[in-house]
Amino acid sequence: MNKGTKEGTEEEINFVITLNSDKKNILWGELNIFDSKDIYAVHIINHKYGRINNRMIKPKADVILCKGNINNNYIMKNNYYLNENDIEKLNINPIMHSGISVKRKDSLRYQILKMNPDTFKKIFGSYELGAGASIFCSRADELNKNNEVLTGWKTNWNKFKRFFQIINEIESLDNPDFSEKERLNIAKNVKTYSNISIKEKITKIERISDFVFKGVGNLDEPYTVTWFYEKGKIKEAGFIPFEITTGSGRSRGDFTIVVKPKN
Repeated sequence: MNKGTKEGTEEEINFVITLNSDKKNILWGELNIFDSKDIYAVHIINHKYGRINNRMIKPKADVILCKGNINNNYIMKNNYYLNENDIEKLNINPIMHSGISVKRKDSLRYQILKMNPDTFKKIFGSYELGAGASIFCSRADELNKNNEVLTGWKTNWNKFKRFFQIINEIESLDNPDFSEKERLNIAKNVKTYSNISIKEKITKIERISDFVFKGVGNLDEPYTVTWFYEKGKIKEAGFIPFEITTGSGRSRGDFTIVVKPKN
């Protein structure tokens, strides 16, 4: 279990219990629910199919709202906790567009989204842009690792240099006859250009922004995110300041692009 996962799950459980045990809690109003008598918070515990990922994934929504009649003895017996296994058992109906992403109150760093090369290509249109963001550019002794970066991103030097022809002297990036200092500088320019380009697409293209922050276009309702619960307050889900990083497995050949909240 990743660091923070256990605490995050506890936060989700506590959030569900808080809503179900206190129908007058201010959080209901923040969710635009002003008559919560027959509405319940339900914890999502199973993976869902991501159409763009083409596999089962953890959904964006940690909690959804459902409408129906539940025997008070049942919910009290379960300490006001409900998870999605109770939906069919209790014959309650999920409310579309009610997905809530729950973050720990003390959480400062978390992933908004992690994309492998195939998912990135479907969203951003090329493997090369992801490879550019993943390129090694800090140390001369890592320059040779960029061959593996391109392979991992399902491209090659010809396609890569054609894509980044706007970068000055891009043709020299893989040429050992040029100084390591020059090649590092080219690699840094590639990485900077790539990160700026990815950020611009996320910021300016609604389809991409909705996918990144809400899961729209990938997950069925109600497993996208409409609401965001962070630091004890609820707000509408949507764009938040972010930064682009590479996943921690890059040196092991596990290539991903990660979107994280900006400090």
